[in-house]
Amino acid sequence: MSDDAIHEMMAAFAIGCMDRKNFIQFKDYVDAGGELPEGALGELQNIVSLIPIILEIEQPKESLKDEVAKRLIGLQDEIKTRIREEKRKTLLGKTFQTAQKEISKPTFQLSNLTKSTIVKETKEEKTAKTKTKYEGSIIPEKPVQYMTPQPSITQPREKSSGAIIGWFALLISVVLFSVLGYYSFTSIESLNKQIEELNHDITLFRSELSRTNNFMNNYLSFIEFFNYKDVMIINLTSVDPNEKASARVFLSFDVKEGLIQFKNVKPLQPNQGYQLWAVSKGIAYSMGVYTPSSNEYIHISSFPFIPKENIEMLKITIESSSGSPTPSVQSYLVGNFPQQTKLR
Repeated sequence: MSDDAIHEMMAAFAIGCMDRKNFIQFKDYVDAGGELPEGALGELQNIVSLIPIILEIEQPKESLKDEVAKRLIGLQDEIKTRIREEKRKTLLGKTFQTAQKEISKPTFQLSNLTKSTIVKETKEEKTAKTKTKYEGSIIPEKPVQYMTPQPSITQPREKSSGAIIGWFALLISVVLFSVLGYYSFTSIESLNKQIEELNHDITLFRSELSRTNNFMNNYLSFIEFFNYKDVMIINLTSVDPNEKASARVFLSFDVKEGLIQFKNVKPLQPNQGYQLWAVSKGIAYSMGVYTPSSNEYIHISSFPFIPKENIEMLKITIESSSGSPTPSVQSYLVGNFPQQTKLR
């Protein structure tokens, strides 16, 4: 297998985008004892694992936030209007159906009463006519006498029944409109509560995003620094055993860059700073003056242009903020320089 094909398969395997056919071919090649470039696959996997850290986070524009807020407010108004209309239609439909049922019942009873009265009068009229025929005399027909008192009996009943139905329908309407108002009020309160919860969630998301941005800004230099291969770590401790002050120095001699982190150091005067020194053959070389505000990683401003094999130790002294050409007699933090400690 050619070198280019091997490198392409190794890259595809490290990224995780190799298809089944190529994976089987690559596995058979490795199982058969095929040669791979030494350490190349591990370096590719390390680079792929650092891709999420290297990528920059894009922040949305401020205008986009305003548009999202306007859209949320518009959706809120649409939801409120839709809920009100649906509940109003439902409750009004139920109100009209109930009123129609109640009105139709007394009407049916009145029609039955009138029908029974007319049937009764018809039977009495037939009886009177038959009796007149058999007696052989002319008897005045009296159907009118039976019909005249009927309006005086049925008319008040119709008026009283209609009044009762009207009051009953009015009472039902008042109750239904009260229920509708109550449900409308509760639905609006529920929507307002949901809007408050959404605003609270948006505030939490913004605070989390701000904390994430601060974390990335504080540790981005530290993450990028560890992409270098030859990183040496030197731990510095206080010369006073009663103090817990310490510092960590990260150096990469290939790219001539470094980082320093202070922990539990005592406060400085306004015109003071911590000056870092590299000691080689009894001579101290300045590596910059630093005034830490927290536990962040600070870039080393001055890198010593001497071989790392000749560096014996690192120390920190308290000097003026502008720096000193020679270190003070009293050291604050001291650490031996390791010759073979590396982080890969």
